[in-house]
Amino acid sequence: MINEIKIIVRNYINNAKLCSYMSGSVNSEGIAINDKVTIPHELIRGNLKDQVNVGDKVRVLRNHGGKEYYILEIIDRPVLKKGTILTLSINETTYEYRVEDVNYDT
Repeated sequence: MINEIKIIVRNYINNAKLCSYMSGSVNSEGIAINDKVTIPHELIRGNLKDQVNVGDKVRVLRNHGGKEYYILEIIDRPVLKKGTILTLSINETTYEYRVEDVNYDT
Protein backbone atom coordinates (compact mmCIF):
# COMPACT_ATOMS: atom_id res chain seq x y z
CA MET A 1 0.00 0.00 0.00
CA ILE A 2 2.82 2.43 0.86
CA ASN A 3 4.54 1.75 -2.47
CA GLU A 4 1.32 2.43 -4.37
CA ILE A 5 0.92 5.79 -2.58
CA LYS A 6 4.55 6.67 -3.39
CA ILE A 7 3.95 5.85 -7.05
CA ILE A 8 0.79 7.99 -7.14
CA VAL A 9 2.56 10.96 -5.52
CA ARG A 10 5.60 10.60 -7.78
CA ASN A 11 3.37 10.47 -10.89
CA TYR A 12 1.41 13.52 -9.73
CA ILE A 13 4.56 15.58 -9.15
CA ASN A 14 6.05 14.49 -12.49
CA ASN A 15 2.87 15.40 -14.39
CA ALA A 16 1.73 18.49 -12.49
CA LYS A 17 2.48 21.77 -14.21
CA LEU A 18 3.97 23.60 -11.27
CA CYS A 19 4.55 26.61 -13.49
CA SER A 20 4.32 27.30 -17.18
CA TYR A 21 5.91 29.68 -19.64
CA MET A 22 3.75 31.44 -22.22
CA SER A 23 3.65 34.50 -24.42
CA GLY A 24 0.90 36.97 -25.15
CA SER A 25 -0.03 40.45 -26.24
CA VAL A 26 -0.88 43.35 -23.92
CA ASN A 27 -4.32 44.89 -24.40
CA SER A 28 -6.51 47.23 -22.32
CA GLU A 29 -7.92 44.32 -20.30
CA GLY A 30 -4.65 42.54 -19.51
CA ILE A 31 -2.48 40.09 -21.43
CA ALA A 32 -4.18 38.11 -24.18
CA ILE A 33 -2.70 34.62 -24.39
CA ASN A 34 -4.99 33.64 -27.25
CA ASP A 35 -8.40 34.65 -28.66
CA LYS A 36 -10.26 33.18 -25.67
CA VAL A 37 -7.93 33.69 -22.69
CA THR A 38 -6.92 37.09 -21.29
CA ILE A 39 -5.01 37.42 -18.01
CA PRO A 40 -6.52 40.36 -16.07
CA HIS A 41 -4.22 43.12 -14.78
CA GLU A 42 -4.98 42.14 -11.17
CA LEU A 43 -3.15 38.81 -11.59
CA ILE A 44 -0.03 40.27 -13.22
CA ARG A 45 3.07 40.88 -11.08
CA GLY A 46 6.69 41.86 -11.64
CA ASN A 47 8.91 44.87 -12.24
CA LEU A 48 7.93 45.11 -15.91
CA LYS A 49 4.20 45.47 -15.22
CA ASP A 50 4.39 49.27 -15.20
CA GLN A 51 6.57 49.40 -18.33
CA VAL A 52 4.33 47.58 -20.81
CA ASN A 53 2.15 49.37 -23.32
CA VAL A 54 -0.91 48.20 -25.23
CA GLY A 55 0.29 46.17 -28.20
CA ASP A 56 3.53 44.95 -26.61
CA LYS A 57 4.33 41.26 -26.93
CA VAL A 58 5.43 39.74 -23.61
CA ARG A 59 6.61 36.46 -22.15
CA VAL A 60 5.04 35.52 -18.82
CA LEU A 61 5.50 32.83 -16.19
CA ARG A 62 2.36 31.36 -14.61
CA ASN A 63 2.74 30.03 -11.09
CA HIS A 64 1.13 26.81 -9.88
CA GLY A 65 -2.60 27.30 -9.78
CA GLY A 66 -2.62 30.24 -12.17
CA LYS A 67 -3.26 32.91 -9.53
CA GLU A 68 -0.18 34.99 -10.37
CA TYR A 69 1.61 35.76 -13.61
CA TYR A 70 5.06 37.37 -13.82
CA ILE A 71 6.19 39.34 -16.85
CA LEU A 72 9.64 38.03 -17.76
CA GLU A 73 10.33 39.94 -20.95
CA ILE A 74 8.95 42.54 -23.31
CA ILE A 75 9.67 40.97 -26.70
CA ASP A 76 11.57 43.06 -29.27
CA ARG A 77 11.74 46.17 -27.08
CA PRO A 78 14.73 47.12 -24.98
CA VAL A 79 13.89 47.99 -21.39
CA LEU A 80 17.01 50.08 -20.80
CA LYS A 81 16.59 53.81 -21.19
CA LYS A 82 19.06 56.43 -22.37
CA GLY A 83 21.32 57.47 -19.53
CA THR A 84 21.14 54.11 -17.70
CA ILE A 85 24.54 53.11 -16.30
CA LEU A 86 25.50 49.44 -16.55
CA THR A 87 28.23 48.13 -14.25
CA LEU A 88 30.34 45.11 -15.16
CA SER A 89 32.99 43.59 -12.88
CA ILE A 90 35.69 41.28 -14.25
CA ASN A 91 38.54 40.04 -12.07
CA GLU A 92 38.22 42.83 -9.51
CA THR A 93 38.10 45.49 -12.25
CA THR A 94 34.87 47.44 -12.59
CA TYR A 95 33.68 48.92 -15.87
CA GLU A 96 30.79 51.35 -16.23
CA TYR A 97 28.88 51.86 -19.45
CA ARG A 98 26.26 54.53 -20.07
CA VAL A 99 23.42 53.68 -22.46
CA GLU A 100 23.47 56.44 -25.08
CA ASP A 101 21.17 55.22 -27.82
CA VAL A 102 18.02 53.10 -27.51
CA ASN A 103 15.83 52.41 -30.52
CA TYR A 104 12.19 51.61 -29.68
CA ASP A 105 11.17 51.28 -33.35
CA THR A 106 12.09 47.58 -33.63
